[in-house]
Amino acid sequence: METNLDLQFVTSAASYDQCLDHEEREIAFVGASNAGKSSAINALSNNKKLAKVSKTPGKTKLFNFFKCKQGYIVDFPGYGFSKVSKEQKKEWSREIPKYFQYRDNLIGVLIFTDIRHPMKESDLEMVSMLVDLKLRFMVVLTKSDKVSVSEKKNAEESNKKIFSDVMSFSIKDQESITDLRKEISVLLSN
Repeated sequence: METNLDLQFVTSAASYDQCLDHEEREIAFVGASNAGKSSAINALSNNKKLAKVSKTPGKTKLFNFFKCKQGYIVDFPGYGFSKVSKEQKKEWSREIPKYFQYRDNLIGVLIFTDIRHPMKESDLEMVSMLVDLKLRFMVVLTKSDKVSVSEKKNAEESNKKIFSDVMSFSIKDQESITDLRKEISVLLSN
């Protein structure tokens, strides 16, 4: 098994119309502004500087395209806490649904949510949209290193009762990084 996904940053887009045009498969990374999507990209690639991360939520303000051997990962702007203008939030509320509705090569969505308080209203709205559009998704419970083993197990079990695909993830746990790499590789290869 490869030690990373050999991710390379390709381009960013501020709107759906500016998104990279290509024929390969894509997986979208979505979640709240503080869910750890960019940190996950860095962990998956073994490159701490590939995606911008910050203690301040909301650094991702564009659709960011990362290429790997099997296709693309698209890191979406975070929803929720990000400190952007009302106009920017309105723009995202138009652009993000377009992506899910019209992107033919999108084959899956990973919803990143903090294991300590998972599946907030904005996450559930995202799930509802994905279900309506019949898009495959997986819930990734991030920051699992910040809870006890029993809390992690309980969070996984309670979420698996609602969502079929659920996994815990921590950038500090090599096994969970490897597991997520495998999930992504399988999704992009099938």
